[in-house]
Order: sequence, then structure tokens, then C-alpha cells
Amino acid sequence: MKAYVLGKLPRMLSTTLFHAMAELGYEGLILCEPEDTYVSLGYFDRAQELIDLKRCKELGLGVIRRQVGGGAVLLAPGQVFYQLVLPKSLVPFKVEDAYRRLSQPVIKAYARLGLDVEYKPINDLVVKSSQRKISGQGAGDIGKFFVFVGNVLLRFDPELMAELFNLPNKYTREKVRQSLWENISWLERELCRTFSPKEVMEALLEEFSKDFNLEVCEEAPQDAIELAEKLREEMTSEETLLEDTGRRHDLIKIREGVYVLKH
Repeated sequence: MKAYVLGKLPRMLSTTLFHAMAELGYEGLILCEPEDTYVSLGYFDRAQELIDLKRCKELGLGVIRRQVGGGAVLLAPGQVFYQLVLPKSLVPFKVEDAYRRLSQPVIKAYARLGLDVEYKPINDLVVKSSQRKISGQGAGDIGKFFVFVGNVLLRFDPELMAELFNLPNKYTREKVRQSLWENISWLERELCRTFSPKEVMEALLEEFSKDFNLEVCEEAPQDAIELAEKLREEMTSEETLLEDTGRRHDLIKIREGVYVLKH
């Protein structure tokens, strides 16, 4: 199995590439960092109810809908993504068991970096001491593969995230902003020092290599990049973003167990 250590990726490739890899049958681990700032919606999110699409456009931020679960997230430089594309035979049948098992290398990577975190069902990693969320994760089937994705937050911007939700008034937005600050954290906030994406990728690679026999590559397959570029057009199209998934967003989920009522 290959580990694609790719560094910074432009043009939303940090989201579209793992979709393309799965569709083309490339299993392995992808480690990367987004070069751009954009919003990634979960597969079941109803975009226009959850996100202020007009505000995103005013700020020049793209919006994309991925094919795996998890919530809406703000992706930006200063985040390192880990994306596993695995044959379903290698993954526990129950989704929570898969999350729990595949989170272990990430938890150990955080420990290597100096921070104790723990798994919080069903798809969060939280700082042990404060219970603040520090990694959001998602998973789902793409083609014949099971895909598990998440991020290590070196730094994060709660102020910008609060501005992007579709909320009825300033009072609710302030509650969301405060809750983000109280319940989301990042490495540099917790440990009071800077981290390089390379340092984080090396820790993740070291720990994932203990569970998988990984051969390091520094370039993604060209056909996967070409497909990823095509997928971006589809995944950011108005038809895809405005699809009615049937989900209603009366609550804004901050982390597992913490919600803010919209109305």
C-alpha cells in the first residue's frame, strides 16, 4: 500500500483527490494540506440551510460537497489531512468500530507531537484535558472502497467559521462564535508553539505505518489528478450543492454532544 505524502494542494484537490483515487482503485494513505480556503459539506448536509452561500461568495470562498459523512467544515492552510482509501475487507463492518480503530494512529500521532487526545464517538477526536474537539472525521463508501478522512488542526479561525453559517440573527451568530471558541481547539493553541505541516505529516506517517505496510510516494497518479479536476466541477456545481438531502438543520453541531439552536 502506498502513502502519498503530497504537501500543499491547490484547487480543492485536498478534497477531490481522494474521491478520484477511490473511483480509480488506488488504495493507500494520502497526506496533504489545502493551499486554498473553502467550505466542505458532508454528504447529507443541506447547503442552503446550513451555510450562507452568498457570504461565502462575497469572501471568495469555494464550497464543495464531498461524498463522505461528517459535518460542514472550514478547510484552510494550517490543516493537515489524512485520507485512507481502503478495501472494505480491511475495515470493521460497524461504522463506529471503523472510526475507533482508524483513529488510533491519529491519536498516537498527536501524542508524538505532545498532546493527549481521545476518540469521542462517533467521529471526533478531543483534547483529553479540555474535551475540545481537535479533529473532525468522516467516512463512507466510494466505489469499491471505504474512505476514512480527517484533519489535524495546527491552527483554526473560529471567527470566520461563525461568519459562514446561515443563521437568523446576530445573537445566534454570537452564540455560535462563542461555542466554537469554547469547544474547538488546535495544536498551536494547546501547546503554545508553532508546528510545520511537514512535522505533523511525519508523525502521521510514522503511526499509520505501524498498522499498514506503506511505501512512500511524493506524487499522486496523473490520471487521479485529471479525474479530480473533473470531479471539482461536479462537486461544486449548483445542482450538487443545492440538492435537497432531506436533512434539516435546526441545530448547529459544534462537536459531539454540543449544539447551538438556530431559532
